[in-house]
Amino acid sequence: MKFCLEVGETERHLLEFEFNQLLGQLHIRVNRQEVKRQVRLFNEPVLETHVVQVGRNERWTVRIEKERKPLFGQRCRVFLNERLFRCYEGF
Repeated sequence: MKFCLEVGETERHLLEFEFNQLLGQLHIRVNRQEVKRQVRLFNEPVLETHVVQVGRNERWTVRIEKERKPLFGQRCRVFLNERLFRCYEGF
């Protein structure tokens, strides 16, 4: 699963999320700089939460909740400052 979103009103930031369930690799980037990297080979949890702070003058808290589906695939919910922003589903 891979998605990008822009965060901020006056200060614009690009947040990229990439997760490969087959290889167990997770990458979160802000403005093309990696802020979180994780590799998990076995026992992927059903629900995982990642929190990232974005911005200098205009602070945003981005929370990504990744939920594993029973067999294959996942659902991601993105929250900006504790408010649901967008949901993504896929592989």
